[in-house]
Amino acid sequence: MKAKKLTARERRLSRETTSVSCESVGLDPAVYHAALRYLFDRPVPEKGGQEWYWDIDEPEFEATPLQWTHIQTVLFANAGNDLALYSDDQVGMGLNHVMSNNAGDIPHMVNDSTVPLADAMRMMRALPTLWRDYLGPRLSTAEPSTIGSRSDRLYFVSYMWFDVWPTFWNAKHIPEWQDAMWRVFCEMLAMPFREAQVSALHGIGHEGNCLNRPKELQAHLEAFIRQVKNDDELKTYAQAAARGMVQ
Repeated sequence: MKAKKLTARERRLSRETTSVSCESVGLDPAVYHAALRYLFDRPVPEKGGQEWYWDIDEPEFEATPLQWTHIQTVLFANAGNDLALYSDDQVGMGLNHVMSNNAGDIPHMVNDSTVPLADAMRMMRALPTLWRDYLGPRLSTAEPSTIGSRSDRLYFVSYMWFDVWPTFWNAKHIPEWQDAMWRVFCEMLAMPFREAQVSALHGIGHEGNCLNRPKELQAHLEAFIRQVKNDDELKTYAQAAARGMVQ
């Protein structure tokens, strides 16, 4: 299945976000490229084996919370280019480590008191580009499947991000974070990639009640459902997300 073309608005948003660079956020490029190697330049374990980050002898990557925030900002904004060298499994492993605190504290770094809110919000503005430029196009090349049925690493990251990601949950009481998360979901629902839409709907189903805009959310989902054509499963999933009833 061919990936759908981006609209003019989506191309403009992509250009704006991909202008984010190490220099623009004040991050040493050497630190960023070392982080890329740390996260993604890893062997894929044999069937039944464990991902690299479960190795208790694996040294931690030395970076401050602000540096990790900047690393994620640049990574999200430039994923289409910077992750092209790695396989889907390598990217799936690395992004899983970024999004989940099951084996580390990376997703908690932006919530640290030493990270200015402006830097956190810049990271959030970059987040949808991870789907627009990388996850959406990559996952669109596979055969269509039932929502939530795939078990490969890259799909798991896309589908489960807002379910297991503690970052927003830790900041859900802060109005700026509520607004930022709402914008992330709106951008993802507007993308021409089904898996980006599914990820947003999954997140809304789990965290929609934390966005502090129930009428606006309901109206937005109703409008989304009206424009979905020839995809009853996606419509049903959106209806379930509106009720907070996704798995």
